[in-house]
Amino acid sequence: MAVLLIVDYVLRVLVVLLFGIISLKKKLVDITGFIAGLFVGLSVILLGGWNWFIIILLFHLVAGIATKWKYEYKRSLGVAEEKGGARSWKNVLANGIIASIAVMLEYMVGGQIWAYAYLAAVATAMGDTLATEIGLLSPSKPKLIVKPWIEVEPGTSGGVSLLGYIASALAGLIVGLIGCMLGVVPSTEVPSPNPLYLIGVITLATLIGVTIDSIIGATIQAQYRCTVCGKLTERPVHCGKQAILIKGVRWVDNHVVNILGIASGALSAMIIVLLT
Repeated sequence: MAVLLIVDYVLRVLVVLLFGIISLKKKLVDITGFIAGLFVGLSVILLGGWNWFIIILLFHLVAGIATKWKYEYKRSLGVAEEKGGARSWKNVLANGIIASIAVMLEYMVGGQIWAYAYLAAVATAMGDTLATEIGLLSPSKPKLIVKPWIEVEPGTSGGVSLLGYIASALAGLIVGLIGCMLGVVPSTEVPSPNPLYLIGVITLATLIGVTIDSIIGATIQAQYRCTVCGKLTERPVHCGKQAILIKGVRWVDNHVVNILGIASGALSAMIIVLLT
């Protein structure tokens, strides 16, 4: 029995390493993103198990595909991810650290509630990624979430579109459905959750999370103006030159916004479960 357990854990580590190497080779992540991905992946698969890992692996693959999809068009708009879409450690942790914390707490404390938080964290991360990457391709310009009568350029912080919200809702539905099918929410102490209830909670929490993400992006996220091309950007360095801060708080970059939005989605799921 002990031998089988050891073999199982060794296999888990090897699987995370394999997917990490593939991601590095396919340029879904850079070397720093690879290392950060090992931390997130190992924390999930070792503490949560195979079923929990499938959920976060799904996000990783979907995010990579969405980022690469029509990349050249996004780059022509000046809103594509840097380095060909290969994500760094900051991006990986911004999208995965809340899920890692949730799986750790479910492992240590239990009680189902952290499992809901985990699913909502992954779904919100996926929903935000899809809203950004697919929303950029919307035929109509996005609206500023705090001033919905104002149109903004694609990629503008706080800009939202109907296509982006549909993509976010779809992310919540998919994660909720697969999480239900895999039995991610444990049922050792209480009956398994109603499938429609679980899917509904995760979908609603995802929409709340991406909405809060957009509100933070529109209000306090740092925005700069390039001193070379004059474009508005989220990046402090643009066209090889230091850009000028014109709005928001300097340390509140896109990674901070992602963490706060994902945490909001996870917290929303917990609150919904506690109140219903």
